[in-house]
Amino acid sequence: MKRMKSFLLIVFLAVAFVAPAQTITIGEGTGQTTQVPFNTFANYSFTEQLFLASEIEFAGYIKAIKFRIAYSYNTEATTDLNVYLKNTSRSYFSDPSEFEPISSENLVFSGMWTIPANTDDWMTINFDTPFYYNGTDNLLIAIDENSANYDIRYFRYVDVEDLTLSYSDDYINPDPLDLGSFTGLKEVVDQRANIKLVFGPNDGVNEITKTTLTVYPNPANDVLYLEGVHDEMVSVYDVTGRLVMQKYYKDQLPIEHLESAVYMVSTSRGMVKFIKK
Repeated sequence: MKRMKSFLLIVFLAVAFVAPAQTITIGEGTGQTTQVPFNTFANYSFTEQLFLASEIEFAGYIKAIKFRIAYSYNTEATTDLNVYLKNTSRSYFSDPSEFEPISSENLVFSGMWTIPANTDDWMTINFDTPFYYNGTDNLLIAIDENSANYDIRYFRYVDVEDLTLSYSDDYINPDPLDLGSFTGLKEVVDQRANIKLVFGPNDGVNEITKTTLTVYPNPANDVLYLEGVHDEMVSVYDVTGRLVMQKYYKDQLPIEHLESAVYMVSTSRGMVKFIKK
């Protein structure tokens, strides 16, 4: 057994660890809308959509999102988007003025997004910066559309209640960082876009695990403790990058059921290696 552990450790150190990709689809509605993920009937729009932890049931780095185009006419459309993601305890919008505050730290994509002509398919927005979703809070996805034109496109959606906030106007461009000053149309919309959340390895993210995440004992037998981690979903991967466990961490992580091997544990503070005896 000692030889096996030594061999696994050598293999683990010889190759770069890659967390597995995982795509989670939320919403399979077939209806068509111009309201979400942003309002294509207005020159300017800003939306906030809530996706609940109970719908996602996963934690990790989100590298991209996909929306389902329903109808895009026979010309391509290019729009100027800013996309923000945030872990939040908010579970609904009760009033059009009750927005969820966001900051520049929540920005994951900024640039032009092109929808080809005659498209009836999923379209991807690849993030500039991967976002860590903690698996316990709800996920807020906010989209700021700044193109100042009517590139009307239809998206597939599902009916929801109080999970989408929409600000739009033909003359006033909502400022995502100062939404309280917006005087245009504000409404809670009972529609939410069908979406795919694309999880993947955290390349491109600073490896904060090297200095901020400590696990002990290491090697461990039955229980692993994560220093500085409280009340969040954590993930454990084997040397092949296969997810072997996801569990809500409060005070300790039981690992007695794992086979003796080398693993990686992933938290909001990053990833770190440990050995199961």
